[in-house]
Amino acid sequence: MTTLADLRELIAARTDHKSDPDRPAAGYLLWDTLIAAGITPSINLSSAGRAISIDLPDGTSIWVTEQADVSHHPDDHEAWTALHHYDPADPLGPYHLIYEGPRNLGHTADTAACVDAISAWITAHTAVGALARHNAYVALPKGVPRDARRASWMIGYAKPGFNGRHPTTPTTRHTPTHLDRHLNTHTERRGACLACNWEGPARRHQNAAIEDALDHTHPGWRDLPTLPQSVGGRNATLLRAYRDATFPPGWFDTGGPLKVWTTTANDWHEHSKAPGGGYLIKVHRPAPAPAAHQQQTLL
Repeated sequence: MTTLADLRELIAARTDHKSDPDRPAAGYLLWDTLIAAGITPSINLSSAGRAISIDLPDGTSIWVTEQADVSHHPDDHEAWTALHHYDPADPLGPYHLIYEGPRNLGHTADTAACVDAISAWITAHTAVGALARHNAYVALPKGVPRDARRASWMIGYAKPGFNGRHPTTPTTRHTPTHLDRHLNTHTERRGACLACNWEGPARRHQNAAIEDALDHTHPGWRDLPTLPQSVGGRNATLLRAYRDATFPPGWFDTGGPLKVWTTTANDWHEHSKAPGGGYLIKVHRPAPAPAAHQQQTLL
């Protein structure tokens, strides 16, 4: 494990100063503040004291510097920059800016704000489950840039459990929802549950994520019949009777989904539209082609 003494040695070697524990450097306070926040820093050996690294459990890494340097005097400090590199072996690869100081805080205040942003980002990045991820997203400080916020998992806008400003609370029964995150090139979704930490695989389309969530909360839903969206008159009474006879008892009381036919390809599933408040699942069935009519010729 690297230590502050190791950082001092690298800074001394980089700047041609003798190793002096009392020699001030902006990186010393940053290092100690990270340790105090329960974050284990390390040294980016490729830059010999010019960056402090934080290695995350998924193999990604956060680098913190000021213009590729941590050896400057605190009085000369302007602002820390913290980058989350998704491939630490490729500094030019994908990353997100998670903190950039405003240059008017001073060394001590900027270091505290930087570490707060890093701590909140690590919590959001390593959280598991819809509630933990969404509540960590809501708690991200204002210093985290918009693109980084969008890259953090959150409950999809207006989906079950969504609250854009306040923490959400668990439900008493397994309830399907889905998480979103917006990357530079695409948006990812994954099914999730509001009562436990279950999560599905990353998907491109929200319908697939919702269906994964229903596999968790309401197993067997795929085997239930698909019904017309709406019928009138006596047919409506017959349809309800058929539904009640074929669906498990209490299915809709638990928020179970209802599958209905649609002629629109990739029609979005709708929550709260099924009886009992569950998902209305749209199953695509193309409209029948009109019958071909041959032109009659009078002879």
